[in-house]
Amino acid sequence: SVFDGNNFGATIRIMADTPENIQFDGQQTDERVLYIVVPHQFAKYVALVRLVLLALFFFFILQLIASVVPSFTVPIRIASVVFSGLLLVVGFWWNETVYSKSKTYITDRRIIRFEVMTPFFTTKRALFWNEALKAKGYAPNIFWKMLGIGKVRVEPQLAEGEDVLVHDVFMYDDVSNYIDKILFTFKNKPADVAAIKPFVPKPRGHRDPP
Repeated sequence: SVFDGNNFGATIRIMADTPENIQFDGQQTDERVLYIVVPHQFAKYVALVRLVLLALFFFFILQLIASVVPSFTVPIRIASVVFSGLLLVVGFWWNETVYSKSKTYITDRRIIRFEVMTPFFTTKRALFWNEALKAKGYAPNIFWKMLGIGKVRVEPQLAEGEDVLVHDVFMYDDVSNYIDKILFTFKNKPADVAAIKPFVPKPRGHRDPP
């Protein structure tokens, strides 16, 4: 399947064998990364298709306007090509930037999300496990659910609006269950958090043995 954890469909980068090699901005001393989530490749392709359709829409609209305004036909037709082409170039670049730099790290201490907002600004939102209440995984609709792609929301104990929402997560149910496992361990047997193994994005029964 193209959505297995071993090919392009799986947008999870696993460093389970060498967690000490994983570093991110703001990482604390001895903080251990258990999992890295990046947006699913399929979501990226859907965004590109929407971009192409949008460019075609503007192209045909401007071409239609050019056909009914004879005195400006040539300038409008040129503008339709230039505008649509520019929209595609900028859109493809922005899409690649967003989907390559947006990452979420699940560690033994917290979940921290980096999301690209502008070419010069990336937001960072973190929630430590002692501040988190629960995790919830869900798909926006039946189409995404069939693909196993959805969202994971980690809710805080007190502050509203301080939750961490991760989009386009492959195996979102398993990821949210994994976070709940970390939360349960942290609250009931905090000493055992150090023994939690990195998450492996494979179907149950096909994951690496302990």
